[in-house]
Amino acid sequence: MLTRSILVLAATIWMGAALAQDSSPSKLTNSTVPSIQDQQNEVVSTWPVPEPVDFVCPFKNDIDYEPGEISCGLIAVPENREDANSRMIRLHYVKIAATSEDEEYRKDPVIYLTGGPGVGVDLYVDRLREHSLVKQRDLYILEQRGIGASANFCPYFGLEERALVHSDDLEEAQRNAAEVARNCFDAAREAGVDLSGYNTVENARDVKALRQALGFEQWNVWGISYGSHLGQMLALQDPEGIRALVIDAIVPNDLTDLMRIGRWANLTFEHIFSTCTDLTLCEGLEARLDAALDKVRGNPFNVPVDDTELFPKSEVKVDGLILAFAPFSMAYEQDEHPAIPAVMDTLIAYFETGNEDFMQLAANMMSGGQGVSMSEGMSNAIRCNDGYVHATAMVAADDLQENPRFAGLSSVKGAQYAARMCEESGLAPRDREDYRFVESAIPTLIVNGSWDPITPAALARYIAPGFSNGRYIEVPFAGHGPTRSMEECAGPVLNTFFDDLDPVGLDASCLEEGVGKPEYLPFVSTQAPVKLGALAKDAPKSFILPGLWFGIPLLVLIIGSFLMVTNFFIRLLEKAPSETVQTNISTLRRLAFFTILSGISFVGLTAYGLYAASEVSTLAVIAGLHPWAWLAPWLSIISGLLGLFLIVSLVRQRVSGLYIKCRTLIGLFLIGTAGLLLSIFALSYDLSIF
Repeated sequence: MLTRSILVLAATIWMGAALAQDSSPSKLTNSTVPSIQDQQNEVVSTWPVPEPVDFVCPFKNDIDYEPGEISCGLIAVPENREDANSRMIRLHYVKIAATSEDEEYRKDPVIYLTGGPGVGVDLYVDRLREHSLVKQRDLYILEQRGIGASANFCPYFGLEERALVHSDDLEEAQRNAAEVARNCFDAAREAGVDLSGYNTVENARDVKALRQALGFEQWNVWGISYGSHLGQMLALQDPEGIRALVIDAIVPNDLTDLMRIGRWANLTFEHIFSTCTDLTLCEGLEARLDAALDKVRGNPFNVPVDDTELFPKSEVKVDGLILAFAPFSMAYEQDEHPAIPAVMDTLIAYFETGNEDFMQLAANMMSGGQGVSMSEGMSNAIRCNDGYVHATAMVAADDLQENPRFAGLSSVKGAQYAARMCEESGLAPRDREDYRFVESAIPTLIVNGSWDPITPAALARYIAPGFSNGRYIEVPFAGHGPTRSMEECAGPVLNTFFDDLDPVGLDASCLEEGVGKPEYLPFVSTQAPVKLGALAKDAPKSFILPGLWFGIPLLVLIIGSFLMVTNFFIRLLEKAPSETVQTNISTLRRLAFFTILSGISFVGLTAYGLYAASEVSTLAVIAGLHPWAWLAPWLSIISGLLGLFLIVSLVRQRVSGLYIKCRTLIGLFLIGTAGLLLSIFALSYDLSIF
């Protein structure tokens, strides 16, 4: 299903987390903020090493673990080390203990640098605790400042002034998004937050402070996505503390072309279209995408909603953002690649026809929760202070001219407005010397998926020459962060690298081989998930009718199957009836048996098809059933035809004078009716072949 988190992610990616003013922003130069590096360094060096404090993990009730497997702590650090009078904030960190207790255990730990910026630690703990890297080394994760238990500010980001979620056009939407961020900044400042302290430089200093607090002279560093940016910054801020460095899904420290989102989105679609040649649904897919984007450009679907608390104007606008960035977001994980063309084909069809059920479902999802632990306030502050928002404004015009396909999804004036908002809120980009191109002799692996949609391989190739003792590995057909997603391969590779500190001689063949060209799946098309999902706005009462319609016939078939098996063995112990009666009744019973078999098989195979589709990608359910469930629509028709034939046969036999026990008659009739009702349900909810 479409999720709110996907929509938020898409909007964040395209708009730079709060794009939005008319006059041009300041350029990303060293003159943006006067350099006072010497004085800053002197102040920074005076802060004492923090003492760690044990802390009950805030996710204790959400993630199942035994004491000692995972533990948490807090350290106190200055909010702004460049201000001698800075207040102190507490940062949350997590330790995932190595699973090995024998000679395989290594004493040099790994610090994992999280992404976003702004993603909470829970997501990483739940995923990385099973990573094969942890078989040999303890893994630490620092929850970055301004996130979750690390002094989160603006925890209710976007829930104030809800009228700002509505707009008449794209530019106004981007301006409104910027104003939401401004409101957050104003409220945080009034609460005593020093927003200038939320930047990647301070984040790197926090990592150094954690290392010192835990008593490690050095540790191995592993960062993905924004974590790769933080890893490069750490190489500038704490080079002596890094034993070895692995950075993946590269965000260049100087940002360079990172924010040319149109270019990278277009590259993602080129990957898909160039490899999608074997399926019928791939024919004309690119032309249909462009036509659908043109259709909705400046003309979004206005969907009525009842929740006036979230949407004061009682409507939600559904535009081409979903159409463009659902496949873009699926490109993040290579496991989801096989479903991309089918999802695109389905989404395009819904926009071509203006399918009301789909538009309602999209509106329902926008009304739901975020779905991802994300601190939007911290994310916006870093994007302003680091220069992400300004970088977007600087390239917006060129990027849209280069990639007109996405002209309806962003605006130059909206991007400029966001940059101006940052400056007016006192969050102009820091001195660019802090974000200089990194040159380092630290043993380093630079890894990037060749199909990474948001941090493409070109950015990794750009930074690679700066690491004189490094090695670049491009993982064919992999998405975002293959050292995390290819954990059975990457874990041993990373552990070996951390053992030997030899990037050149390292056997990384499994990464270099990649994941293989995606084998696209021809999903069994059905609108059932969308039809049922559209009912969610009035749940649970809206599900009563389809629930009874589907559930009662299924229950009848299940009970019927049990009784038929039971009665079969009972009849074996009884005296056989006359040959004529036995033959006629046996025919009816066989019809009932195959009605039950086809009906239950239809339900089971449909459920499996939806489950298997969701295992490929949550969004894949929109496209229908997994191809392995191709027989399900046929079984729904067979069940109905057999049920109808059973009812007709019962009537004919009774008319001809055949004696049938009352309970047998009722049972066979109910089975036939159940098979017929399931078939009608399948026809009504697009689960049959018709």
